[in-house]
Amino acid sequence: MKNPFAYGRVVEGREFCPRPKLEKLIVDVLASGQNIVLHGERRVGKTSLVVRTANKLKQSRLLYVDFMAVNTAVDVAERIARATLAVSHKGNFVVQALKLLSSLSPVISMDPQTGTPSLSLNRTTMQRDVIGVIEDVLERVAELHKKKPLVVVFDEFQEILKIKNSREALARMRSKIQFHGNLPYVFSGSSRTKMEHIFADPVSPFYKSAISIQVGALGTQSFHNFLERNFVKGGRMISPELWTGIQELGITITGDTQQACWALWQASEPGDDLGAASLQNALDVIFEIEGSKYGDIVSTIAPSQLKCLLALAVVGGKTVYSKEFKHTSGITTNSSITKALGRMEELWLINRAAKAYSFANPFFALWLKQRFSGAVIVT
Repeated sequence: MKNPFAYGRVVEGREFCPRPKLEKLIVDVLASGQNIVLHGERRVGKTSLVVRTANKLKQSRLLYVDFMAVNTAVDVAERIARATLAVSHKGNFVVQALKLLSSLSPVISMDPQTGTPSLSLNRTTMQRDVIGVIEDVLERVAELHKKKPLVVVFDEFQEILKIKNSREALARMRSKIQFHGNLPYVFSGSSRTKMEHIFADPVSPFYKSAISIQVGALGTQSFHNFLERNFVKGGRMISPELWTGIQELGITITGDTQQACWALWQASEPGDDLGAASLQNALDVIFEIEGSKYGDIVSTIAPSQLKCLLALAVVGGKTVYSKEFKHTSGITTNSSITKALGRMEELWLINRAAKAYSFANPFFALWLKQRFSGAVIVT
């Protein structure tokens, strides 16, 4: 039997652990044409949840745009245009897309195997306001919706704050979206602070423009039952102490728990009994796969940033200005700690909620503790 646990990608069907109440809420809101702002940490399962709920609207098509790592308005326009092509990739649409984006010298090519068109924009030959092109592409999205209903998902939407003139881009996007009638938009983000800046700040163009829904960790018992059934099918027995051990390691996010289970499966054989003591073998599997990536991070960040990460791994992030944190990190000033942690947040290595910080990847934290402090991770 192949490893039944999936992580790092959208999961569907039997791989998806149901969230009945949340799924119903999202389906009802989308069916009414209302916009949603979806909050939740990375790997908590937001994208899988959105895809699943959008697919429940049988008459609608999903138009999905990932804004991760956008740096310019051109990136935004290009991502939306590509997604639009993916939804309606007929020959006449390619002609219309070329016309729509002519000022940006678009290059449209066809995948020889799938026949799916791809689009890129020539950044060196722009002839007009790029934010205006974003507006044009959004109009095309609205036209497609009139022909056959859409659900539009803008994932990691907070990344738009990184582009130049982001406030103008948001204002002009909002000016178009608000006239798109019953076309529902889902604005998903993993930085609560930045998403609240967009949707909860009275001076923001998107202020109160969408219904806010929080996606948290799955209900403990139902999720554990879901995971345990997969282990049992593969001949592995699970002790209750396993789930306690996983939580004590700081592994609480849905995708991270799935990764731990994937590694437990890889490190075991049918007939094995898996308890908390089995977790070190699972961590060894993860560290062997991801250790070089963690090493690259350590070698490229500044010494003060590494000291803060180590202190965060050992002490935790609830009191980063405490005497204990300063003693562990060797950094004595609040401003230096704030600067180092801010940079780590920009690099997506840590998350900040209110005044507390946490690792975006708990396995990186565990690797740091084992590698640099010699701590025994699993006792």
